[in-house]
Amino acid sequence: MSPGIKRHQQNKTIWMSSKSRLVWTLELAVPEITQLANKWVETGFHDVCRPSDLWSRILSSNKTWSEVATDKDAEDAPRKRIKDENIRIMLPSDDGNEYPFKSSIQPKLHQALQEDSGYRRPEELLWLIRVQNMPANKPTFYKIDPLQPLYTQLRYQTVLEFPTIYVYKEAPTTWDGYGVTVQEHCVVTSEADSSEEEQSDSNNEDTNAED
Repeated sequence: MSPGIKRHQQNKTIWMSSKSRLVWTLELAVPEITQLANKWVETGFHDVCRPSDLWSRILSSNKTWSEVATDKDAEDAPRKRIKDENIRIMLPSDDGNEYPFKSSIQPKLHQALQEDSGYRRPEELLWLIRVQNMPANKPTFYKIDPLQPLYTQLRYQTVLEFPTIYVYKEAPTTWDGYGVTVQEHCVVTSEADSSEEEQSDSNNEDTNAED
């Protein structure tokens, strides 16, 4: 299955008409963790919620993971961890409500993040989204502020199906062997604003010409 088709199938983003808000599917990735699968997909994230709250509440969860034998008939059978249910948390939001949320983070990754003190404070981490439609040899990312609601960080940005957010302790220097460019997050003005600015500039030029 191609990555594009798989991503399309994973996308459960919906428009909540009752609140005029998007409820996003998100992919979170922690590239500096290399010894195990370091990304996972979440669904049901309201765009008025903050990524920092999602991060801190997942990591502060005291969720325990059950262990079951791979062979129920053998008492000394090797045991493996399984997720008996999702981590259940409540997420505060910019609209004053708290929304129930079920995280699908995998047990081993959850444990690894909890044990690494460098990941405990989301405001001290670097949160990046990759800029779309850039040449493969010019990987470019822009910063987002995890302390702000998601909708303010995605405004006027292009995402493929749903956002993938990369979380780093240190800024990346390479991506697939190429040097990385990290841009400060900036909001692009709308077409209406741009038209108004162009008209204003034109009027100023006309005024100066008359003088």
